[in-house]
Amino acid sequence: MRYLNNLLLVSVLFFACSDNNEEPEFSEMPQSFTKKVLIEEFTASWCGYCPWGAAIVEDIINENANVIPVAVHVRDGMAIDHSVFLEMTYQNSSYPAGMVDRAPYNVNDTTQVVSFNAGYFSYFSANQLLLEAECGLAMRSKVSGDIATIEVRAGFNTDLDGDYRLTVYLLEDGVTGSGYGFDQVNWDNEEPQSDFYGMGDPIEGYVHDHTLRAVLSGELGDPLDDSVLISGGEHIASYSIDISNFNKKNLSAVAFIQRIGTHFFDHEVLNVQYVGITGFQDWD
Repeated sequence: MRYLNNLLLVSVLFFACSDNNEEPEFSEMPQSFTKKVLIEEFTASWCGYCPWGAAIVEDIINENANVIPVAVHVRDGMAIDHSVFLEMTYQNSSYPAGMVDRAPYNVNDTTQVVSFNAGYFSYFSANQLLLEAECGLAMRSKVSGDIATIEVRAGFNTDLDGDYRLTVYLLEDGVTGSGYGFDQVNWDNEEPQSDFYGMGDPIEGYVHDHTLRAVLSGELGDPLDDSVLISGGEHIASYSIDISNFNKKNLSAVAFIQRIGTHFFDHEVLNVQYVGITGFQDWD
């Protein structure tokens, strides 16, 4: 009888655990969305001031979880083909620099640019956060073996006209390596007022976070059908990628909706969302 009771108890616990492991379901799409901001930072292991740029990004995201960073590495051991595409498309020419929602800004009285010095990230991201969101995203990601599958839902609360696209990134935190291409050049090594004083030049074993590893969509995103660009419209897409070459526990996915214009000055990211590689992010 004691054995039977124990067996029944184990069965109850097993089925209870199974119920708790059910995948969460997306809620009904809301009528309003939280505006989130995308920072795409152009960076490189050979860039002596890039640790300073990375520190700026970390300060911003620690202060506001609605800012989502991507580190776009150029011509180092973490660079991908998309890095060159972004640099050429948005005419980046300095480091550390980058884009905030890919929106154009005046950095002085005469010059309007899309990619600008990292010192402007905080100011421009604060401006973008004040905008009213015309769309939002929800995401779910799961892993089976070496394959990650990322479901993305894009929703709209107003009628839009034009070319709108969905882009999906794979990111990895905690990326390290040895030698040129990974060890971080540090021009602040001999500057006592710097947080990077005395850390070496280069900084060996430097940890690179938010590293762009792959683009799962088209380079400027996958076009959204006009039928979903209406109030209450919803687009659902699924993307899969082999993640065997990455540290699985450090992976995440970022998705964003971008308006595409006739000139890169007319492009702009409207909203962005983030999820861990085995995670769920509902509409917000």
